[in-house]
Amino acid sequence: MSESNTQFENRKRDHIRIALDPRSQTEGQTGLDSIELIHEALPDLNFKEVDISTSFSFSNVSLSLSSPIFISSMTAGHEHGREINMALARLSDRHQILMGVGSQRRELTDSNAAEEWAQVRKQAPKARLLGNIGIAQLIKTPLDGIRRLVAATEAVGLFVHVNPLQEVLQPEGTSDFKNSLQAIENLVKFAGVPVIVKEVGCGFSVSTLKRLEGTGIAAVDVAGKGGTHWGRVEGYRSEESEMLYQVAQTYANWGISTVESLLNAEQARVSFEVWASGGVRTGLDVAKLCALGAKKVGIAKPFLEAALSAHTDADTALENLLNRLETELKIALFCTGSKNLAELATKKVIR
Repeated sequence: MSESNTQFENRKRDHIRIALDPRSQTEGQTGLDSIELIHEALPDLNFKEVDISTSFSFSNVSLSLSSPIFISSMTAGHEHGREINMALARLSDRHQILMGVGSQRRELTDSNAAEEWAQVRKQAPKARLLGNIGIAQLIKTPLDGIRRLVAATEAVGLFVHVNPLQEVLQPEGTSDFKNSLQAIENLVKFAGVPVIVKEVGCGFSVSTLKRLEGTGIAAVDVAGKGGTHWGRVEGYRSEESEMLYQVAQTYANWGISTVESLLNAEQARVSFEVWASGGVRTGLDVAKLCALGAKKVGIAKPFLEAALSAHTDADTALENLLNRLETELKIALFCTGSKNLAELATKKVIR
């Protein structure tokens, strides 16, 4: 049975509310505490020379970005999410950072849902948006339908999120994942934009990363354990007396950490870019992940909290957050003697 619009709206409100609940966080499980950047007491550069700019280049897309930080996918397709996405897109527009949109699943069955992006684009015409569809929907949807999602957002790339644990714990979930790899390969040929495969908080193993080699994807966002855990989120949507709530407790710490997932990508020797997200909270976290090989680093919960800030307007809160994150990142480069991100990734600055 398909979801009604009311059920969909309620599910998305639940997701936002529960994602901000501390119980949904696998705090301390990213692996970042085990990584230390080595202090350089005599950096041979001036702080103003530190450059954290990067680019997103693949096939027919070449974009300059102010930093490797991107806004991770959060929510879409409902009225409450529209204001959040507008604020986030305005930030992307002003600073030329990538922004992943929330799942566009609803647009596959509701033609009016795409209107959200028309409104977003009016306020943020230069935002660097990445579309988003779940693997379960990709398998069952004709490719022209997926291309409409890309067109609706005027996306510069497309996330395909893979989330088996979330789907089996979600009462409305779709857990048919058979033929996933073939669906990704077919999408790459016809999407017209770079395709990025991402988890939603449970990470990637070496073997899965190797299976994605040769599909033609631009990148994988390993999205490891350590931040918002969508198995926990779905569990908390059920009552304590219900089976799905109880099963979710069993799997509350399931997954591969963000750091381990990055190390798995190194071991797999993949040719596509490796991005990282999952429990990233500071610019120092970003620096550690870049030093480990991540080309882009995604952040979700802090951006969501800023967009919903009750103490100041969303634009100001988001500006302050991004400024802090980028300043922290620059300081990490300066204090390791790294002039840019390439030096951070190639010099021996991690212990």
